[in-house]
Amino acid sequence: MKTYATLVLGCKVNDYEAAYIEQEMDRDYRKVSFKEMADIYIIFSCAVTNIAEGKTRKFIRQARRLNPDAYIAVVGCYVQTDPNAAVFEEVDLLIGSRGKKDLKQLIDQGVRSKEVGKLDGITFEDMPLEDYGRKDRAFLKIQDGCNQFCAYCIIPYARGRERSARHEDVIEQAKRFAESTSEIVLTGIHTGRYFDGEYHLLDLLKELVKIEKLQTIRLSSIEITEIPDAMIDFMAQEPKIAPHLHIPLQAGCDRTLKEMNRPYTTEFFKEKTDYIRAKIPHISVSTDLIVGFPGESDEDFAETLKFLDVIDFSFIHLFPYARKKGTAADKRSDFVNGTIVKERIRQVNLLEAKKTEAYHRSLLDLETRIFVEKNEKGFSYGYSREYVYTRVAGTYPIGTSLPVRFTGLNAEGMEGEAL
Repeated sequence: MKTYATLVLGCKVNDYEAAYIEQEMDRDYRKVSFKEMADIYIIFSCAVTNIAEGKTRKFIRQARRLNPDAYIAVVGCYVQTDPNAAVFEEVDLLIGSRGKKDLKQLIDQGVRSKEVGKLDGITFEDMPLEDYGRKDRAFLKIQDGCNQFCAYCIIPYARGRERSARHEDVIEQAKRFAESTSEIVLTGIHTGRYFDGEYHLLDLLKELVKIEKLQTIRLSSIEITEIPDAMIDFMAQEPKIAPHLHIPLQAGCDRTLKEMNRPYTTEFFKEKTDYIRAKIPHISVSTDLIVGFPGESDEDFAETLKFLDVIDFSFIHLFPYARKKGTAADKRSDFVNGTIVKERIRQVNLLEAKKTEAYHRSLLDLETRIFVEKNEKGFSYGYSREYVYTRVAGTYPIGTSLPVRFTGLNAEGMEGEAL
C-alpha cells in the first residue's frame, strides 16, 4: 500500500480541511509521519505572514529531500496568492481555495497541474467528516472567506468572499461528531458572519444545542461587530455553549483601528465587552493584537496599552506587524523600527501576564468541566470550558468531560480537583 504524509500550517479551517482529505486518503493509502519517507506529501499552506509562506517553502524542500520521487501536492492560501512562486516548480499539484474536495481523486489519477482556479463565484465546499479523529475536541468548519479587507490582511485575496455551509449540513456533521467527541468548535474565517438563508449564527446555535449527545459548543474567533446582544443572552442561559469568546482587537487606539480598516471604535468594543461580562460573569474574553502597525506612534501605542489595562483580556495572541505583499499596509512607508516594536511587545507581555493571572485567580473555587486531552505521570490535562489549561490529579480517559473545581494556579494555567 502506498503511503502519504500531511502537514498543516495556519488556521483551524485548514485543520478541518486536512482532516477531510486524510479521511479520504485513508481509504486507499497508509498515513505516515511527515518526517518519514512517503510516496505522497500533502502540505496545507498558509499566507497570513511571510513567515508562514517561508515554512511552506521549507517543508516542500524537506519532502523532496526525503523522497526525490515523491508526489507533492500543496493546498491553500499561499498557492492562491502566489501560484508562480519559484518553489512550486518542485511541486506536482497546486490547489488553491477551490477544488480541495477533489484532491484525493486528482492524486489517484496522478494529475500534475499548476493551474489555480480563480476566486470569482467560488462556493462553499462541503467536506463531510465521519470522525474528526480526536475525542476531546473537533473543529467544524461552517464558513469561509472574508469581505472585510483589513489593511494588513491577505486572506480576502486568498480565500475569496464570504460563504457559509448549509445549516442542515452543519447540524448533521455536529451529530456525527457528538457520537465520539466531547467538544465541538465552530470555525470559519469569519465565524460570526455565518449566514444560510434565514439562518444566522444565533439561529444555528439554537438548533445545535438540541443535539442530545452534544456536550459543549465553542465558538472560534469572532469579531466584536458580529456578537448581537441576543446571542450573549442566549449563551448566558445555555450551558452547552462554552463561556469563552476570542474577539480580535488588533489595536486599542481609534486612529490605528481606522488605519487598519477595522469597523469599530474602542468605545464600541468596551461597551460590548462590558455587556458580555455583565451577562456571563466568569467568561474568558481573549484577543488578537498587532503591535507596530505602520504609523503607530508612541502615543498610539500608549493608548493601546491603556485600553488593554481597562479591558482585562484573559490572554492575548500577540503579533508584531509583518509586511504582506498585496495588502494596503504594505504600500506604506512609515514602518515602525524593529527595536521599538520589540520593546512594545515586551510591555504588552508584562501586562498580559498580570491580567491572565488575575483572571485565573478570579476562577478559584469555580466548578466547571475540562475536556481531557492528555495523561502524564498520574495527572490528566485539558482545557476547561473557559479555555484555561488545567491539571487534575488522576488518570481519566482521553475525551472525558470531567467536572472539576479550580483549586490553584500553575505555570501553564490552573490546578483542578475532580468532583
